[in-house]
Amino acid sequence: MDGPSPLTLQPALSAKEKRLAALLAERSVAEADLWRPVRAAQIAGSLALSGIEADALAVEAGLRGEPMAGPVKAALGAYDAVPPAAPLSLKALLAWQGAFTGGLGALRQTPCARSEGPPSSPPEWIEARLQVLLEWLAAGSAQELTPGQRGALALARLVEIAPFEKGNGRVARLASSHLMVQGGARPPVLLGSDGPRMRAALQAAFRIDTAPLVLLLREASERALDLMLAAARSEPTREPRPGPKPEDAAC
Repeated sequence: MDGPSPLTLQPALSAKEKRLAALLAERSVAEADLWRPVRAAQIAGSLALSGIEADALAVEAGLRGEPMAGPVKAALGAYDAVPPAAPLSLKALLAWQGAFTGGLGALRQTPCARSEGPPSSPPEWIEARLQVLLEWLAAGSAQELTPGQRGALALARLVEIAPFEKGNGRVARLASSHLMVQGGARPPVLLGSDGPRMRAALQAAFRIDTAPLVLLLREASERALDLMLAAARSEPTREPRPGPKPEDAAC
């Protein structure tokens, strides 16, 4: 198995969360500076997994106000298209797909052939299958799953259904991240180099074995934490508060 086992990953995450909290207590870090590298890496990685060349540093520069390439600008619009606290819904999925593709968002109306795994949904069944998935993810039993488990199930099922003509992978990854963050996890930062492992994990998930995909998403979530730690370390230590002047001292 690639990467740390689930038994060793969670304590590492906990230790890093404590380290991040300690750094934030002693350094002046703006929230935007903390999250910008995470958002940039997440956008660049998702685009790379869709075969669209993107560099995280260039994306980060775009987030600072520099000119952005079209796909990066569209991806940023998608990430901002749905409020973080909004439930995962058909409206949200359509908003993400519309932002990614430059349209209003629309479900697929034509058959979609797939070379590997189960066949994608026939167009006439797409909306019904999405509603079943969304209702299940909102049910009480799904709330008992870990953020990584919910994210993996949403990602695999959306890729399997393939509800859109374009942007299925990007929408599925964003939906997965949305659920994980709502569950208390850091957003998963997937990389272009994760492509082979992602494809293998999805094939396993299609066979009802989501463990490889859950582990990949948990490791990707830890990458976000690593980026936040690096951003916090790069900021100067807080200036110590001045002590009382002699005339202000108590008698």
